[in-house]
Amino acid sequence: MKKLPTSMDGPLFFRIASFIVYNLIAIPIVFLIGKTVYGFRVKGRRNIRGYHRGLIAANHCQYLEPGFSGVAIWPQKIMFSAEENNVTRKDVGWLTRLLRTIGIPDENPMSIAGFIKKSLEKNWFIHFYPEGVISWRSQEPGPFLEGVFFFAFLNNVPVFPLAEVLQERWIRKIFPWWPPKTTFKIGEPVFPDTYREPGVSRREQVHRMSETVRNTILKAIGDEGGCKTLAERRPPDHEV
Repeated sequence: MKKLPTSMDGPLFFRIASFIVYNLIAIPIVFLIGKTVYGFRVKGRRNIRGYHRGLIAANHCQYLEPGFSGVAIWPQKIMFSAEENNVTRKDVGWLTRLLRTIGIPDENPMSIAGFIKKSLEKNWFIHFYPEGVISWRSQEPGPFLEGVFFFAFLNNVPVFPLAEVLQERWIRKIFPWWPPKTTFKIGEPVFPDTYREPGVSRREQVHRMSETVRNTILKAIGDEGGCKTLAERRPPDHEV
């Protein structure tokens, strides 16, 4: 398969188009939708201030959340990871790439290591959902796949925990289909060097880092009052 252009290393015209679409169209629209419909808030921006590259690990529980993640760390440059078919589709793949998305091949997910390295060298953040699949409105993230943390060790960059907290709101008593209040909380960076220890295998070091980030997200959800029953209300086909 031929190499598809991305917002990081594509042709100049593509990168300019991506900058315009992302910063001048997508971010303002998502911000307005977030504020008016989701009651969207961001906490912990100070934890990422001053950093210009790194990896972001977030829980995955709503469909609009990549846009919210972009708003949360704007104006820093960010690439979003997704299943490869999302960027190769002939109908909307081009738009997905304009919106700063990189595809992860199912058969060989580690093949993006070179792209990750190059992106970090150019001062980009790369966003991952370590759960691998969406847990619809769940406030109890599932086990993490550990590729993102391996990339952190490989490139010696921090991972920023990003907790998506969903809270019940009064309007849902009238309109049950209305989205819950959504808060994004950026945690303090977690560094690979903290887990480098003589005599401990790299696999175990990566696992310990993964567990720390997951526990940080769980704690943030608890501290912010994330509602644990939202996932039980309705199947996703009937929710916004």
